Amino acid sequence: MNLKDKTALVTGASSGIGKSFAYLLASKGAHLVLVARTQAKLEEIANDIQNTKQVSVHVYQKDLSQLNAASELYEQLQKDQIDIDLLVNNAGYGKWGKFEDFSLEEYVKMIQLNVTSLMELCHLYVEDFREKPAAGIINVGSTASFIPVPYSSVYAATKSFVLNFTEGLVGELSETNIKVFCLCPGGTASNFATVANESGVDNSQAKLMSSDEVAQLGLDAFLAGKHYIVTGRRFQLILFKFLSRKRVLSMIADYWRKRLGV
Repeated sequence: MNLKDKTALVTGASSGIGKSFAYLLASKGAHLVLVARTQAKLEEIANDIQNTKQVSVHVYQKDLSQLNAASELYEQLQKDQIDIDLLVNNAGYGKWGKFEDFSLEEYVKMIQLNVTSLMELCHLYVEDFREKPAAGIINVGSTASFIPVPYSSVYAATKSFVLNFTEGLVGELSETNIKVFCLCPGGTASNFATVANESGVDNSQAKLMSSDEVAQLGLDAFLAGKHYIVTGRRFQLILFKFLSRKRVLSMIADYWRKRLGV
């Protein structure tokens, strides 16, 4: 997919992997629609990109963890006559801690953002994309897409949905002009750990991949026609394949008990 003069919609674009995708796509000549909750951060990024790249950038403040937010965003873009060629569903968050430590409202918002809004945007744009000579969807999962994660059980379940849903679309749309891809990052130096951690866990990010590295690997794999890629912690996932499911759960639970001090 040639990205020059295409328009990419990036959710969760104010920081981390989403922000990195914005700069990376702009460097490829793509125009941008950036979405996040924080207007000021989006405008700062948009101004910087427009001052350094020959692309247009539109910003939309929208909290996709709210009911109907995805459809409202789509309707607003239709009203503003902004045509999208590439959808990057990056927005998402998780929480670390005992299941009962967080409110039901928090989990409902997490599922709305990580699962429902992602699915809704795909559903809303697939028909539009069928009319294009080339279009694409990049959904951001996680290494947690592959395994249950005690002490982050809801988050891991949402990311399992992202991978399975994305791969389902890969098969369904394989003979169309729509390329579908899932990026599954391991630990990444971003704001994610700050949001997820409310238990005093050591959030040292010195050994983590940068969000720029993760976005670059993801975009390269998407453009190469792959349907998913894992960044970081690939050895752990390979190792887990040779262990029983019960053993994997025990190992992960023990690890997080120690880190969380529970």
